[in-house]
Parts: sequence; structure tokens; C-alpha cells
Amino acid sequence: MKPAQKMQPLAALNRLNEIATGYLASQVFFAACKLGLFQQLDQCAATAEELGQKLNIHPEGCRRLLASLAQIGLVEREGERFRNSELAGFLTPQSPVALEPLVMWGDLFYRLWNFLPDALREYGPRWQQAVGASADETFVALYEDPIRLRRFVQTMNAYSIPEGAAIAEQFDFTPYTCLLDVAGGPGGLSQQIGLRHPHLRGIVMDLPPICRIAEEDIEANGLSGRFRAQHADLFAGPYPAGADVITLGWILHDWNDEHCRTILRNCFDALPSGGALLIVESVLNDDLSGTEFGVMMSLHMTVCCEPGARERSEAEYRTLLEEAGFSLVDVRRYGAPRDLIVARKL
Repeated sequence: MKPAQKMQPLAALNRLNEIATGYLASQVFFAACKLGLFQQLDQCAATAEELGQKLNIHPEGCRRLLASLAQIGLVEREGERFRNSELAGFLTPQSPVALEPLVMWGDLFYRLWNFLPDALREYGPRWQQAVGASADETFVALYEDPIRLRRFVQTMNAYSIPEGAAIAEQFDFTPYTCLLDVAGGPGGLSQQIGLRHPHLRGIVMDLPPICRIAEEDIEANGLSGRFRAQHADLFAGPYPAGADVITLGWILHDWNDEHCRTILRNCFDALPSGGALLIVESVLNDDLSGTEFGVMMSLHMTVCCEPGARERSEAEYRTLLEEAGFSLVDVRRYGAPRDLIVARKL
């Protein structure tokens, strides 16, 4: 269908310029985080000269950086002095939820996207091109470095903690007694649910190095009496016994359909009749449209995961769940990057 009115060249330029330069705002955010700018402004407001001296950057460069941060809403100006905006408060050590680890998008993943055309031609991830190692080699090295691993799982928690708190309100956990967080990373999602529902016990399941971090977080959250971390293999199973509700957050989009079937069958086997499975993923429409984040994340799977890994539609999840023995109940949108898929074992 032809548009009712032709787009004028200037309008086209404005929109395409916005798309083409979108990465500039990301780089401003990444640079400010890496320089420690928000931590400095958390202590007191400062001029560009004062801040440049503290951050060891040129005052004119600092002035331009601050102007850019003001433009995207991360700092506010009072005369010649700048201070953090309310949003930037979430990037400081005082934040109730640490969101500064989102800077990870500007490190490892940014390099993968340089090779998107090759990923599309060959339909495969770009780890070897981007970092000179396979995905397996990259993550083995990551697990062997406690500092980098801690940083990586903080990125998981940047999503999982706010969303876990929301899911704790969205879903009725009253009938359940024990929650299993499958491949739960440091357990931010499940621990937020446990904090909101003190009757629940919990198990965070992941690889041994991540389980050690999860145990630290469990203790820090005062959940040691009710929650624990336990290693189990995502594909080989069996999963820890005793849970009547399972969370599966941002796991299925990493894998092709066959691997997803294995994971879902393991979840089915681990649950009793009447048990619930809560899948936290960005759910697309049948035509693969959806939120901008969900659609772009599906493309992101192409550059970083195995062929066939993707964000899926409700119909695709329904098929996978029914094949594993589950009945899909509903999909709940709760204003987060990811959605909540509720399924039950009858």
C-alpha cells in the first residue's frame, strides 16, 4: 500500500539521521560510566573544570560530555554546576538496584554487532571474529576470572532484580512452597520473590562458579535459612527436587527449539502435578513484531548464540510448552523489558 502522502527528503533525513547516530547516546552513557562520572557527581555537584580534574579528562571534553549527558537526561545543570538526574542515581553506589552494569552492552556485545552482516550471511554467532575465541572458550575464561564473572552476573541482576520484584506482585505465589530458579545466575529474580513472600523456600540452580556468587547474595539478602544454591546441568539434569514453581528467566532465547524442548522437559519432570512454570522472556507477535527491545534482542541472538536461538511468539511458546506436557495459561505484560509467560503442569 502506497502512503497517502510522500515523505519529504528533509523528514527522511531527520529520521534516518536519528537511526544512524543512535549509537552516539550509548557511547556517551558507556564513557560516563567507565570514567566514574556518576559516582563523582553523587558526592557533590561540580563544574566541568572541577569534574574534568577529578576524572583526569580535558575540561572542554568534560563540558561537551556533560552537555550530551544533559541532553539524554542523565545530568541536570544549575548555572555552571552539574549534578546527577534522578535517573542517573541508579548508576551510583547508593542505588537500591545496581543498573550501572548495563555498561556491559558497550563492551563484549558491542564488538559482536560489528559483524552483523556476516552473522546474517552465515547464520551463526561472531565470537571468533570479535574476540578471537569461540563462545565456549570465552565463557570458560570468564568463569575462571572471579572479578569479571562477578561483573557479568551483576548485569544479569540489573534486569532480574527489578523484574523479580514486579513478578512477585504480578503472580500469586500463595499456593506454592518452594521456588526453583533454573539457570538463575546469581538469583536476583528468585530472591526478590523470596523477599516478598516469606513462606517460600528457594533453590538457585546454575554452574558451580555462579552458585558461589548466588550463595553470597543469598546471605547478603538475609535468605540463608530459606534459600540455597545448587549445581545441576541445564540439559543433562536432573534438576533439584522439591520445587512446585520454577522460574526460567532469559534462558530459552539462548537456544534453538530442540534445546528448548530438553530444558522444558527437565522442568516438567522436576515439577509435581499442579506445579507452575514462569518463563521470563520478550514475547513477540506472530509476525515477529513487538517491542523495540524484543525485536532487537531477537537479532542479537543471531550474533551471540547458536543458530535458531531467538525471541519467540506466544504461539511458538505454546507449541514448545505443549510438546513438553505443559499448558500455557497466559502472557502477562508488566511494563518491563521482558514479559511473563505462565504455564502449568496439569
